[in-house]
Order: sequence, then structure tokens, then C-alpha cells
Amino acid sequence: MSAVADLVVRHGHVITMDDDRTQIEDGAVAVVGDTIVAVGADRDVAAQYTATTEIDAGGGPVHPGLIEAHLHASYQLFRGALPDQMPEDETFDSFESVFYNQVRDEDEYLSVALAGVEMIRNGTTCFLEAGTILAPDSAAAAAEHVGIRALLGDTFIWDQPHGFAMGTTEDQAHRRPVLARTPQSRDEALAGLGTQLSRNDRDGLVRGHVAVLGLGTASEQLLVEAKRVASAAGVVLNMHQSYSPADTAADRVRFGTDPLVRLHELGLLDGAVTLAHVNHLTDAEVEVVLDSGVNIAWAPAASMMWGHGSTLHGRHAELWRRGGHLALGSDSPNWSNSLDLFRQIMLAVFGAREAHRSRTYLTAEDGLYMATRGAARAVGMADRIGSLEVGKKADIVIHTLDRPELVPTTDMTRNLIYASGAKSVDTVIVGGTVVLEHGAFRRVAERELYREVRAASRALLRRMDRTVTPNTPTRRSR
Repeated sequence: MSAVADLVVRHGHVITMDDDRTQIEDGAVAVVGDTIVAVGADRDVAAQYTATTEIDAGGGPVHPGLIEAHLHASYQLFRGALPDQMPEDETFDSFESVFYNQVRDEDEYLSVALAGVEMIRNGTTCFLEAGTILAPDSAAAAAEHVGIRALLGDTFIWDQPHGFAMGTTEDQAHRRPVLARTPQSRDEALAGLGTQLSRNDRDGLVRGHVAVLGLGTASEQLLVEAKRVASAAGVVLNMHQSYSPADTAADRVRFGTDPLVRLHELGLLDGAVTLAHVNHLTDAEVEVVLDSGVNIAWAPAASMMWGHGSTLHGRHAELWRRGGHLALGSDSPNWSNSLDLFRQIMLAVFGAREAHRSRTYLTAEDGLYMATRGAARAVGMADRIGSLEVGKKADIVIHTLDRPELVPTTDMTRNLIYASGAKSVDTVIVGGTVVLEHGAFRRVAERELYREVRAASRALLRRMDRTVTPNTPTRRSR
């Protein structure tokens, strides 16, 4: 007699992302509650389980939900507002500081809801937020409404609020705008440290972790305490590190040595720490990364958009090939502008091949691992998500074969990564719940959300006294 499953996905090309990278051409996944109870050949799973709800994947790719390892989820309302020619060191004074002093809680709700909708449509089922949301409760409500898994950090944990990023001197930093709703001292930062961890008392979609902004904004004392809190709670410590040449050089000056060497000396680097970007490393730092097991959330588009050179000079692909722990991130709506991890996979794989002049340097499978298993480790949930295996949460993405990019059916992973990407995402399941069905959201009224976002964006930009100006062409017509 067969057991009863709440949901069975049948007749899919199942890309499990398990240790053996098992793929099942005519496979099935059975789910009870929010947990996977069987993965295998369709005939075997169908014989073992009777489904309350059955989804026929029609031979399309079925894979674990992608995991966004570095995201600023509250900037959606001014995506694309930064002119292409604006130097990065002007953006804080001209846009970001103004945004944070004008944004309202309801704006952040809409921003996170829009980000969630975009990610689900692109096959992402979980994101690690960078600790830059002023109203985490609004963000949590938005994530729960959309049905996406979220890991939230405390608001702007820093005790050197302006930092010394982008080559800013201490004297210059103290003349920069103040973000009124963020900590202004070490005591305030310590008081806010770990407040999101209370979400972990229940097994919900939204959980907490410890995030420190980084980029020169945290003292060694604050970093050490943040690591202590994260370790005690069994969650990841997440921070920006070595993003631009300027902030990397500033860290080297303040530490008196290579930044990651100093962080390692302080006992901050291990497998429960995730550093975003890490675009600029010395040979000594490469060895630190490998020895410590620290996770790196590689955001290739965020470097390429701002011309930081990580694709050409970064060590990410080298670290991967030597056993380092890599995940992928989209960063923000103005630092890559697209919350599409398939795009990041493409940029990572192709960028590495271009930089190393080798077609074989990274493969499609490498990129998919970074966006699933690698990212699950980076967000501290390797035991729960990142692969389709018995006992893990049922975060499942189903693609349709009714896309020209997936015809003919040759190698499914290569066609998925190099051809269709997110365009073929059809149905998305998070924790056993179908949130996107044949391209339609079950919980979200999309058109209404888009209307609300457009209206809120116009109002926000008016309060910011900012207008979106066209770019100046770099080449004049003759």
C-alpha cells in the first residue's frame, strides 16, 4: 500500500545537486508538509506515494531553488535612477544617504515585495539580506506575503558610520551626511546586534542572522563581538569586504596588513562567515580564504557595472578550483539592477573563461552549484536547502520545455544555464507550497503591486528631490 504525499512533482528532468550530482531523466520528487520525502525515478516514486496534489513537469528541468547570497532588498523603488556616468564615490551623498533619510516603512515593504516577486520569477527561493533594511518587520511581512525564504540582518551594524570606503579619509567621512535611523555609536550598534535572531525561535520562512556592513564601517571590537553573537546563535556572520580597490586599500592602511589576514588573526574567519564581493586579494589572502573555509558571495555584475575589475583580476574562479567555498549574489537594484541568479552564473562562468582564456576554467555545473549548494552553505542552511534530497525543505523550481531555448533536449544543464536561464521558469515551490504556478502568482496580485510601487517610487523620488536624467552618450554622432 502506497503512502500519501501532499505533493508529487512527476516526469521532470530532476537535477538533484546532491553530492554525486545525480540527474534523473524521468524523475519525481515527493513532498510531505514542507519536506522532501522521496526523490527518484518517476515509476518508483509513483509506486511509493499517492499524491494529494500532482504536478506534471512534462520533461522540463526540475532543480532546487536558487539562493541569493548577497542582496540589498530595499532599493527597488529607485532602481535605474543612478546615471551611468555617476562615479561610485558620489552615490552615497547624492542618492543613498538621501534615500535612507526619506524612505518610509511602507516603501521598504513594497520594495521587498517587488524584489521577492522578481526573484521567484527567476527561480530564486531564498535570499540573504545585507543588513541594510531600516524596517526589518516590514521586510519580513513582505517576504512572507510573497512566499519567499528570507534571512534578515540587523539594521546597519556599524560604529564608524561613514567608513573609509572609496578612499574617503576620516576627516572627509565625518563631513558626510548622517543616516538618521542608523546607529551613531558603538553602544547603539551593540544594542542592535542580534535583534533579528528572535525570528529563529520558530521554523518560518523568515529567519535572522548577524550582518555587519563592513567596508571600513566597523571597528575591530565590533567585528569580534558580532562574530561572538553569531557563533553563539549558530548563524552566519555576513559582511561586505574588499569590494573596490579604494576600500581594500583603506582597510590595508587601518589594519597595517592585508585585510583578510587581519580578520583571520582576529578569529573572524571560518565556515560560518560569509564575505560579500572579495574582489581584490593578495596571494596571502587567497591562502587565508582556503585555510579558513570562509564563504565568499561573488557578485560579478556588481563589479562589472562599476568597473572594479574583479572579473579580470579577481581570484574567485581560482579559489573555486582550489576548493574554496563560493556562492553568488545580485547585490542591489543599482549595483547590477537585475535580481536574476542565472545572469550571475553566466557572468561568473563566462567572465572566468575570458579572464583565464580557457573554455574549461568554469562550467555550467560549477555555476549552478554556487547558486544552490554553495549558497546554502553561505547562508547557513546547508542542512535544509540547496539540493533535492530526502529530509530537506521542498524548495523546487520547475521549468517548461515550451521555450525555443530548451529545444532540442540535449544536455539539460547546459541548455538551462547558457540558453534559457530564468525565461523558462514555470512553477516555483517554497517549503512545499506552490507560490508560482504556470507563471501566475498564487498569493500576490502582481499588477496591483506594480501600480503601488510606481506610485511610491514617484513619491519617494520627489521627497528625495531627485529626477531621473538621461545618460550622456560617450560618443557623438558625426
